[in-house]
Parts: sequence; structure tokens; C-alpha cells
Amino acid sequence: MRIPRIIITLNLFLIYSLAVSQKEGDQWTIGYYSLGSPNYSVMNLDFSKSALEIEFLFNEQMQMGETSSNICSANGNAIIWTNGMQIFGRNGITISDTIAFEENPFGYWNYFYSSDYGPLGFPQHDGALILPVPDGENLYSVIYHIKEPHPLWGFALTKFLEARVRINLDSTFTLMYKDSLIEPYHQWFTGPILATRHANGRDWWIITMETNGSGYFTNVLDPNGIRFDHQGTLGMEIKFGLDLASFSFHGNYMARTDAISPNEGGYVTLFSFDRCTGDLERLNTFHIEFGFFTGVAFSPSERYLYADDNKHLWQWDLWSDDIPASQTLVDTFDGFVQPGWFETQFGPMKSAPDGRIYIVPPAGSSEYMHVIDRPDLPAAECRFLQHHINLTVPNGRSAPNLPNFRLGPLDESSCDTLGLNNHPVARWRYEEDNPSFLFDIRFTDLSFYDPQTWLWDFDDGSTSSTPSPVHTFIPGLYHVCLTVSNQYDTDSTCQWIEILPTATDDVTSSFSDLTISPNPFSNEISIQSHAGVFRPAHIQLYDVNGKLVFDQANIPVPINIFLPNLSPGMYMCVITEKDGIVYNAKLMKM
Repeated sequence: MRIPRIIITLNLFLIYSLAVSQKEGDQWTIGYYSLGSPNYSVMNLDFSKSALEIEFLFNEQMQMGETSSNICSANGNAIIWTNGMQIFGRNGITISDTIAFEENPFGYWNYFYSSDYGPLGFPQHDGALILPVPDGENLYSVIYHIKEPHPLWGFALTKFLEARVRINLDSTFTLMYKDSLIEPYHQWFTGPILATRHANGRDWWIITMETNGSGYFTNVLDPNGIRFDHQGTLGMEIKFGLDLASFSFHGNYMARTDAISPNEGGYVTLFSFDRCTGDLERLNTFHIEFGFFTGVAFSPSERYLYADDNKHLWQWDLWSDDIPASQTLVDTFDGFVQPGWFETQFGPMKSAPDGRIYIVPPAGSSEYMHVIDRPDLPAAECRFLQHHINLTVPNGRSAPNLPNFRLGPLDESSCDTLGLNNHPVARWRYEEDNPSFLFDIRFTDLSFYDPQTWLWDFDDGSTSSTPSPVHTFIPGLYHVCLTVSNQYDTDSTCQWIEILPTATDDVTSSFSDLTISPNPFSNEISIQSHAGVFRPAHIQLYDVNGKLVFDQANIPVPINIFLPNLSPGMYMCVITEKDGIVYNAKLMKM
């Protein structure tokens, strides 16, 4: 029996290359092949909508471990993904089932191969990367690593390899070659391989680093393929340990976290990056406690740097005159344990197209993710939500390694040589600024390709030129538009927003006669009348995005309403009496 695909919405929240590259990072592919079980699935986290959606792909046959990367087609659907041992194409197509393969039964590839499950996926975070080949029509470069035995460390990384994949017009795939060595060969590399857009707006810089040394290696992917550009010196030694790394949204910074030992602790190192030359320069190193698979990420504006040590989440202000002194504790792990499993501490983190930062617990096979909802605000205001997303199926500690595909040229720089310009694209999301103030709406700008001015039209006679404003509405329906501009172009996008009426936030006193219980509720709510008077009413439920999920007119109240199919989350209950009076109450379904 073929298991269908299921989509769940989680309610939280030359021009050629620039236009095509908008959606290549819109979905993240993570998870495990189900083997026919509904308790496991490869998943696509879809950030292209106004709210995050999870698409369960029960038939996709790949185990996604720490090594994970994918790329989306021009329409934003994940189309190719890898776990470092295989390359798959959407709809269950095997592009290659043996990359980085070696015949040695005791070698690295076979160490992570199971006779029951097949390739389990390599365990190196940021150990693979998929990039579009510049000027290559439907050509993709899949980059991955291989490790060799080390006398002290078990396996250590010595090579990065490349496979080249073409997507044909009939949506089939052609593996052009695989396991091509990317120069230089070196003993020994640290694990992460990262990429960011070249300042010319077309090519890609690809960065690797050595371990127990101070060298880094800069490669370029251009229309002719991957070529070694130069080796530089960091002015510091990178010690062998558990390491992750990340580029900032605009490519001006790179950061890495290195967990060395329980005695020595760990380090977060901040670098500046020159998109013209591909040069790294160390700016600061911060000491943190030791943790397993600790994460690091930047806010979209590049103002704030975040890192964790499993139990603490830290923020640094990169606009501060004293960056080390700006270190601020965002939050401490609250001790939440996944039922039947482990604590959901803080681990690898990734910046997403929706302007949020997502954090994966360091315990493998966790079903939860943490979220920094407003990462461009100071620590006390960034709204960190612990174990906020329940994936409902396990994730193998995957946090996909994707570059920022929405980064254009560095206009008017010395490397702006191809005649490409940043034509801004307007994007935004919205949410209640504070659940206690239902009429205050926070708008988060997600625009890209270097917008320089912003104009918000709130459809109530008010405007704002702030990139991410908070606006107070009165109840009604509004067509809100954002227009962004720079010297090259202007773009606008609009969304309808419905502000629902409310009398008070207190459910038990919202109604002159009616009360709703329980709150939170599981499958049923009870609407009771203190006076015991039966009369018809119109009852509606809206989710936090304003979507109508229950609508029934002429219901006699008091009444019990059975709602087993609603997803857990916050809802707005609107009761309209026969005389036209409208009351509102917030309800939480568990």
C-alpha cells in the first residue's frame, strides 16, 4: 500500500541568476526513511508560505544524519539531497547510492553502513553542500567529504569530493561524474565546508579549514567548475574537536564553534570575510562551556551572533564597540524531556528564509526543534521558544548545510564585474506582537537583494518606513503592502490581514452570560450559560494566521463542541449573538 504524502502547517511563522536563486533554499530536507512505518519519514520543512509547513515524504528512501544538504528547484521544491553517502532526487529517484565509497570493509563508508537499513548517513555536521553551477543550465555540484583512520581520533577528514548532477527536461537525473577530488588534499581538515556568494553575484566561494593548524583553503565554483584559489592563515590554531560553522546572511562574517573537551570547554570564533578576495580574518574568540554538537548562527541583519553550549544560549552584539563585553545570556535550558527519549537541549542551529533561527537538540532522533523567533532583537526581546516545534517523527540531528541563495552581487565593489545588479524582492511575515495585545501586529521584513528603502501601507491611512514595524489596528480586514526599493528597481508584495474583535483577554469574563471550558482543551469545548438560556449563535474558530477552521451558524448555546481534528495551538473563538454583539476569546488546544 502506498503511503500518501501529508502536509502539516505549524502556526508560529544578469538578473537570470538572481531570479532563479530566490527559492533554492526554501525547503530543508531532514529525517529518516520510514521503511513502511508511519513513525518515521523524510521531511521537507517548507519556508515558502506565510507559516512553516512540514511535508512528510514517507516513500523517500534516505537516512539523513548529521551530514545533510539539499537544493530546491526554481519553484521552491526540494529536488536533490544528500547524506554524504548517497544522492537522491525527488520522488524516490536514486542518483547515486555510493558516493565517497571505498571497498575497505573497515573504512569510513562501511562503518556507517547497516545491512538492515543501508547507508545511515555520515555523522559530520556541515559535511556536504549542494550548489548550482554558475551559467550551467540545471547543473548542480554536490560536494561531500571522506575521512581516513587517524591514530588518535578514530577517523579524521582528509578529502572533499565532488559529484556533478544534471536535471533533464523530463525531470530525470543524470550523474555526470562522482568522487572527483577537490584540491588540495590535506591532512587533516576540520569538518565543515561552507559557501557564500562571490561579490560578482554569480560564482561561489567555498571555504574549508585545517585542524590542529591555522590554515584555511579558499576554492571558487564558477562556470568552469571548482578550482583552488588560495590558502590563507587565520592567526590562530583550530584544535581537533566537535565543530560547526556558519556564514552570515550577507556573507560579511563567518563563525565557528569548537567543543574541545570537558576540561577545556569550547570556543566560538568570529571572522570577517571579504567577498571580493575570499579572505578570512579572525576578529574575536569567545570561551564557552563544553557541549556536544553546539551551534552557531547570525541574525538576518548580521547584528547579532548566537551560539549555544547545550544548556545556555548566548548572544553577542556585533555592532558594539566591545563585542566580547556584549555577550548576553538569552536563556537556559528548561529541562524538557522528549517522552520516552532524552532531554531536548540546544544543539546545531541554522538561519531560515523566514527570518528565524532553528535549533536542533543534540540528542539524535529528537522530534523537537527550538526557535529564535525574532533574532534581530536584543536578547531580552528575541523571543526564544524552547521545544516549540514538534515534528511528530524523529530527526537524526540534521540541520541542512545551505548557503544563502538570496545574496546578490556587492554592487559597485571592485569585484562587481559581470553587470549583475541587485533587483530587490519584497517579502514579509506578520504575527501578534504580544498575545496580550491582539491588535498590535509585528511585521518582519524578509526582503532580499539589497533593498535600501521600505514603505509599508497598512490600508488604514497609516504608513511606515521602518523595515520591521509594529502597527496597531482596529478590528477589520486590511490589505497590507510592503514596497522595497534601491537604485535599480522597486518591488511590492501584499497580504490580507484580518483583525478580529475582542472584548477582553479573560475567557471566563468575556461573555455576559457564556463561559468556555476547559482552557486549554484536548478534543472538546463546553460553552455554558450562567442564566441557562438557550438561543442561537454563530460560532467561529480562527487559527493564529486568521484562517477560519470552524464555522457554524445557528448553533444553540449552551453546547458542547467536539474538535478532535484541530492541530494543537492557539485559536480565536468568535461568538456572534442574534442581536449582533460579537465576543472573542483565546483558546489553546493541547
